[in-house]
Amino acid sequence: MDDESPTETSRRDIAKRVSRACLHCRQRKSRCDLDSNGNPGKPPCQRCVRENRECILGGSNRGGRRIRKNKIKNFTPANPSPSKDSDASSPANSDNRPAQSQPSYPGPVVFLPPNPPAPASVAVEEDDASINSVPRNPSDAWQCLTGIATQGAGTAEPRQDRVRSESTSFSTYNGLRAGVVSDFTTPNTGIRAYRLVQSRSLDPETVWQLISRYAENFHPYLPLVPRKYFVRSALDDFAGNEKHLLTAVLTIASKDLVDQPEIHEYCSKYMHELISGIAAGAECDVEAVEALLLLAEWEPQGLRPRIERVGRGEEDRAAWMHVGLALRSGYFIGMDRTSFRGDPYGDQESEARRRLAWASCYVSDRLISVRIGRAFWSRGPGPMTGLVSQDFPSLQPVKEGDEDYSKIWQAMLDLTQLYGNVHEVLYSGMRASNQMMLMGDYVKYVDDFRLAILRWKSLWGSLDCSPPMRATLQLSYEYLRLYTTAFAFQAAISQSLVQPKTDGQGQREKLRSTFKNVASMQDSRFIYESVDAAKSYLTILVDSVDPEKHLHFMPLRFYLYGIYSAVFLYKARSFGMMVPSEEAKVQGLVARTTEVLKQASAGTDDVGSRYARLLELLWKPKAANSNPSEAQNSDFSLQALPNPVADPGYMQFSPANDFSWLDLEAVGDYVSGDQISGGLLGLDAFQNASDMYQGQDRSQAWQPSAWMGDMSSNLLF
Repeated sequence: MDDESPTETSRRDIAKRVSRACLHCRQRKSRCDLDSNGNPGKPPCQRCVRENRECILGGSNRGGRRIRKNKIKNFTPANPSPSKDSDASSPANSDNRPAQSQPSYPGPVVFLPPNPPAPASVAVEEDDASINSVPRNPSDAWQCLTGIATQGAGTAEPRQDRVRSESTSFSTYNGLRAGVVSDFTTPNTGIRAYRLVQSRSLDPETVWQLISRYAENFHPYLPLVPRKYFVRSALDDFAGNEKHLLTAVLTIASKDLVDQPEIHEYCSKYMHELISGIAAGAECDVEAVEALLLLAEWEPQGLRPRIERVGRGEEDRAAWMHVGLALRSGYFIGMDRTSFRGDPYGDQESEARRRLAWASCYVSDRLISVRIGRAFWSRGPGPMTGLVSQDFPSLQPVKEGDEDYSKIWQAMLDLTQLYGNVHEVLYSGMRASNQMMLMGDYVKYVDDFRLAILRWKSLWGSLDCSPPMRATLQLSYEYLRLYTTAFAFQAAISQSLVQPKTDGQGQREKLRSTFKNVASMQDSRFIYESVDAAKSYLTILVDSVDPEKHLHFMPLRFYLYGIYSAVFLYKARSFGMMVPSEEAKVQGLVARTTEVLKQASAGTDDVGSRYARLLELLWKPKAANSNPSEAQNSDFSLQALPNPVADPGYMQFSPANDFSWLDLEAVGDYVSGDQISGGLLGLDAFQNASDMYQGQDRSQAWQPSAWMGDMSSNLLF
């Protein structure tokens, strides 16, 4: 019909007026005047012109069936990277998540989330937490109420005032040089707004020098920092958007600056504050997870309140905590969804970055659990996802001649999967491990793992990469061989002790007689391979890795793998399986290892020097009536003896040797003569579990440890 009734015309005009309103006026639930700008019906409206805002016209919410998307799929981080395909004025974005314009203001924006009145999870999930939906858990209900309160509060504290007040509170930061406080009345942005620069602890040029040093020396071993930040012009963006990651980079890069220790002190204090904030529930994004993973790999000394003269495994404890915090933070912001290619998140660059960070969480979780003998925190990407080098575009070479870190990373992922499988099958728990040792069914598992490890070597052993990167893969391979076959070594010890009860002297003699003829033992191939793997690791460390150019910058685990290997050889020697000539060669190899560790250290308190002292105390020949305190204060240099076995006090032999080869704290107690606090009394723990020595009087050396906590996954000898 051509003619319409007045009533129908009025209804259509009202609907048109209601639907054509800008997002700002719609959020305020106020009238949007689009007819006063000389272009009726089009933005900007009068209110946005008056308040100097960007006027974005919203779409209509009327009609149609609204299908709610999955909550996790819609999740976005607190500071999402801009996408070329995203358009704030599109109907899809306008209907569900009204965008607020971002006014320019003079404060450092890094200290505030995108939506100050509510957490990021509320801001990005307004649609899911609406009053019309049924809350699925207390968090949904809280988000719903917070969203309503946010919309009703039309007079929130201005962001500009909040930024200035938070910036001013930093004036008391105790890392200021010479008590100088920067002028907070001057608008600062980018690197000038970064805490350590704003407080004059560092200047922008020093920050850039540390970033360049990190990119050249540390970055290749764990390439998590986006390459775009290794350009001088990106310094402002790095400081403004990713303070956790930048501070971690500065803390690691400054940890060995002996001539300027105050720089590391400033960086460590700020890093400690940021970590405390994450642990307390402060908002964080993928960059905070990356920062925690980097710290776990290098563990700067400035983050620890006390540095002991001899290494005792403090770095393992700190790495365990940092990895755990990174995993929980990653779970909370939905990073685990990146393991599945069918569930994309944001733009491709952001998706790839989150996938790499989550894969790094998986690797770090497996490796730290293997190091300290504890259960895994997460299942991680897992084998079902089949991540390959193409899934990590940020690691692929940009130009010809660049290192292909994506293939190196895939090789490390495959090897980490083997680490995890060995850990879960052989070291799933004390009871299961003991049962396998006594029944002998561990043999098929060890054999299968050996074949899988050899297949990995045939596939990745000839990978074309730089010498230091090839060395890291070789060292990881050799330590996995040791970790796998050492289980059979312990099984052989346990089986030899399942005999009629004897005193301590009888047990020692029996073990000596058993291991003097290893070739006749059922598990001789495993025992020989475990010793060979430990010696191979130390040989690569001293012959193929430059201590000052490469080992000095390698992640902490390669230092500790070497310490574990040397301690393992000490335990193997104590059981009498080495002839004097082989024992002398092993002692010489350990002596070379301690020298390399010292050369790789920046000072006497660096990680290499501290653990070199531990090995020297452990392998140093001891007089029969030596005083532990005198041994502590004596020269730490190894004393070469023509025949070490001839010294009656050299072996200090007991079937357990009073420490596990994976428990560095117990090793430290042993060499210093202290009471064992947290270590396992190796074989005694096994004997206690199997009740083989109930009612028997034991010597003081065989008293059970006071700490009998989670012993699963710890090797017993």
